[in-house]
Amino acid sequence: MEVIIKLLEKHGQGGNCGYRLKLKYMNSFLIADKKEAYVLETVKTWWAWKKIKDVWNISNIISLQKDYNACSEGLIENAIKKGYCKNEKDFNFRKCYSAKFMTWAAKGTEREKRSRALLSQRKKRLTTKDFINILRDHGDNSQWTPNYSPGATLCLHAADKLFRRNQTVCSLVVKTGDGGQFFYTTGASNPCISPFFPVFSPDTTIPGKYSEGSENYNSKSYWWESERFHRKALLNFNSAQVEIQPLIINYEEEIISSIENSLSTLNQKQINEHFIRARTIVKKWGSKLDRLPSVNLGWSFSRYWRGYNKRNGII
Repeated sequence: MEVIIKLLEKHGQGGNCGYRLKLKYMNSFLIADKKEAYVLETVKTWWAWKKIKDVWNISNIISLQKDYNACSEGLIENAIKKGYCKNEKDFNFRKCYSAKFMTWAAKGTEREKRSRALLSQRKKRLTTKDFINILRDHGDNSQWTPNYSPGATLCLHAADKLFRRNQTVCSLVVKTGDGGQFFYTTGASNPCISPFFPVFSPDTTIPGKYSEGSENYNSKSYWWESERFHRKALLNFNSAQVEIQPLIINYEEEIISSIENSLSTLNQKQINEHFIRARTIVKKWGSKLDRLPSVNLGWSFSRYWRGYNKRNGII
């Protein structure tokens, strides 16, 4: 945390954070090791931090209000000078510095409330699988679909160019403690239909058969291979999800148990093998998608994804 603060104070932050569009925002950080954890909120070169005692999350909204442990010189003074608050006692980080439109557009309040509630349900009993399930969450509506459901879920699905133009592009879960450090990623977009596989074990690199993607579709890229199936799954999302979920659940339960209960760390051969199994699941699932009946997705949603498929070279 001290390194981040020093770099922030020296160099500041800014620039375009978007890919094909201009998108500027400040950054938040969750910092943890096996002994302690902190949340660090920033704006320009200023900052505030809090030591986490139980659970915390950052969800497209400034998470600290009056509950920080320390803040940088100038943070409160600038807020008073700009008229964001009356005095030091009146200062509230979220209320003073939130970009109101960005927070609303990203549904930050709703996503923070949902993820905090899911974390709080289990608190000190949280497992790797719990975190994976949280990243896959679509809310309480069992009939949720990416084309008709309003609002923003934790597992974020794009739907149109105005209100839901962004979606989850990759997911990572890290477990750190006395038992070791374990890292799992989807290496693909939506985690609700993507298996997690292990990475970053000591003295290993990325899986040998994993190929990164670039701007447009590449059949050799695992990300794009998965994305092609993900977009095909949109034609009947609920049925497609039902097809892959048992395969994912069985695979993840097996590998998480074997990895986290093992007395030895993963080697490169094992990393490669776990990824090959994940890729096989995706391919097996993808081969079934053409047999699923298509449903009416609505004109706007269909047009949105047809446009991106054409742009990315996905047939």
